[in-house]
Amino acid sequence: MKFSTFLPAILATTATAQTASSAYTDAKTGISYQAFSNANILFGVALDTNGTQTDFIGTIVAKGKGWAGVSLGGPMVGKLLIAAWPNSNAVVSTFRKATAKSNPPAATGSFTMTPIASGTFVNTTHFSYTFLCKGCILADGTTFKASGAAETIGWAHSTTAPTTPASASSALNHHSSEGTVKVNVAGAQSAKFGTWAALASPAKAIGFKA
Repeated sequence: MKFSTFLPAILATTATAQTASSAYTDAKTGISYQAFSNANILFGVALDTNGTQTDFIGTIVAKGKGWAGVSLGGPMVGKLLIAAWPNSNAVVSTFRKATAKSNPPAATGSFTMTPIASGTFVNTTHFSYTFLCKGCILADGTTFKASGAAETIGWAHSTTAPTTPASASSALNHHSSEGTVKVNVAGAQSAKFGTWAALASPAKAIGFKA
């Protein structure tokens, strides 16, 4: 099934964000997530069965040419943020951290993102960014807990592209919509995590699929 026809069926089911995640398996990668979606964005998270892990697999799918992002710890201020957007036929991603409700600067640390190529692409109406996030579950309160039952994650979507789309440090315009959702962390765990994580490659994942 073409992603360009499959995605609207997912995103268009609700005009507003879900209040809780549900099970979702991506047909292209075979990865199973706890995911939430609305009319503009889908975010899913997959975890190992070890509740002490610091890694997760994430997928961000969004409509249009603007940016989409998640706050790994709920409301954006003081939390570790991830944002992604299309740039021509590539996807640009970035870590951010906000000290106020303003444009968040780039964040640095021991955390890294590595794309999973089969789940990372741009088409005429949407983009998808699937990635292994290593060292991204932190113990300092800036992210969700892998051992939690239901953890709060924030989301945001903008219909407008960043100021400099080719740059991961580009200023982000104000989001068009945002919210928070409870994610079933226990339900995101899978014994297949190691197999899925091995799909991540440091090579830049670029593709255009109509």
